[in-house]
This record gives sequence, structure tokens and C-alpha cells, in this order.
Amino acid sequence: MNLYIRTLGFDNMTSEAEAKFIKTGIRESIKEGFVIRHEKLNRGVIILRLSNSTGLYVYGRYEKNVFKYEYYFPFVVGKALSDNEEMTIERHLDKESYAVICDELKTGVTLIFYLQNVMDYLDYLYSGKDFNADDFNPDRKNEIGKVPIRNKKVALTGLSLGGIIMLPVRKERNSKKSRQDEIARKNLIQAAKNGDEDAIESLTIEDIDTYNELSNRVMKEDIFTIVDSTFMPCGVECDQYSVIGEILELREEENIYTGEKIYIMVLECNSLIITTAVNKEHLLGEPAVGRRFKGQIWLQGNVRFTD
Repeated sequence: MNLYIRTLGFDNMTSEAEAKFIKTGIRESIKEGFVIRHEKLNRGVIILRLSNSTGLYVYGRYEKNVFKYEYYFPFVVGKALSDNEEMTIERHLDKESYAVICDELKTGVTLIFYLQNVMDYLDYLYSGKDFNADDFNPDRKNEIGKVPIRNKKVALTGLSLGGIIMLPVRKERNSKKSRQDEIARKNLIQAAKNGDEDAIESLTIEDIDTYNELSNRVMKEDIFTIVDSTFMPCGVECDQYSVIGEILELREEENIYTGEKIYIMVLECNSLIITTAVNKEHLLGEPAVGRRFKGQIWLQGNVRFTD
């Protein structure tokens, strides 16, 4: 079973109960006609709503007009969009799910996340705008996966199995200066990617200075008063990240099947805006806007192919 289904209010779900729930949801959705179908590929998607902004994305294929379930994953709907210069999308080896690799413009970090809107991606491939759909076969790795997709916005989201709430740190806010510094660093990162040696040297010196400053301060101060937010890969799976982020928005939702409470938090982690869901029972501390969340997330993203 998918471990992250517990995040969305199924804390006591067993593998047997999971299979029964998915089958029942598929049967009812087909009966009501709530299936998104790709006619050319004979693929279908059913979305089972769990709360106002969470659900299960059920993927399958059609064989002689009969829907055959293949896999599902839990998701939360993202809010804020981030800009990306280019991205590539590759199929996973074990099933028809997809990983997205992109360079986030604000931070210069290469992100790897799980694609939420698979059917939108298939429709985009078959729209004929940027690709020849005849070269695509969802049952195998494709050369299309190596072709970069440019200038598409992404709504980043995360699911967490648990975490803790931390108090905020006092920050000197100078929005104009911060904005100027952000633009300057963004330009430096872009120049470094293009091979500018001066930009590479400037970024290297900046990192060394930051390291030296932190080394001196950590002897006298708590690390979490120095480090305001973090965003680091963790574990062996490439879409898992350890984060510390400020809570910008917070709301509580209820799983319509179990009644369990889910916190939906909009986090800012190193200038990335990530809409994150966590089961209330799995969270240590009382969340509030302005406080910080620390935990591990499964990073997902909804790519806006048509914008």
C-alpha cells in the first residue's frame, strides 16, 4: 500500500481495506461517469476526493472498454506557481508514472518531483504543439523524455508522514533590499550555468563566507536560530526532501470518509512555496501562521502545460 495515504486521514488503513476502498471508488466513479479517458492511448484517470483539497489519483488502462486499475497515489492541490526555465519528464521503470526534473529559477536548485497530472501530460504530448506524438509509447522509455520542456509553471506540493512545529526566528525585513539581492543571486546562478567563470567564483566565495560565518555562530547559538529554512534531498528516493519552512497559510480539513483532521500548510522553504499536507495526529506541536514546520516530504508537482 502507499504509505502516504495515512497523511490524508487513513491512519489505520490496512492493505486489504485499501484495496477494497479503491475498488469501490472505481466502481462508483465508472457508474457515475466520473472517468477522464484518453481515447488514443486507452488510458483513464479517476479522482477520488477525500477533502476540499486532497484526493486519490487512480490511473488505469482500458481493455475492450473495461477499466483496468494499475496504481494510485494520494495528492494535495497546490496553490502558488513557480517559474522554471526548462524541465524534462521521464517515465518510472515499474509503472506509467512520471518524474519531473527541473531547475527552479529562484534558488538555482535542481528539483526532482512526482508528476501529479499525468493525463494532462499525455494530452500535451498529443496536442502536436511541441512533440510528434507518433514517437511516444507509454509502455516503454521514450526519447521524448530527453527533450526539455521550456517555460512551464509548476504548483509544488508535499505530503508528510509527520513533523514538528518550531517557533519562528526574528528576521530583519527589508523587502526592497531582499528583492534586489534575490534578483542579483538569480542572475549570478544563471550566468554560472552558462559557464561564466566570474559568476562561478562569486558564488563559491559567497558559499565559503557563509560557511565560515555559520561555523563561528554555531559555537554560541542554536542551529535552528541561525538556519531559518532548509530544503535538502534525503533518503534513497529522489523525490524525498527534508524541509524547514515558515507557515504562510494554514487551514484544517476533514477526511469525508474517516473524519480524521488534515492540516494544509503553505510553506516557504528557501524561497520555494510548497503546499503541504500532514495528518493532525502525526504532527507534534500546534501550527500557526508565522511558525515553522520541520519534517520530511514527498515532493509532487502539477505542471501547467496549457498556460
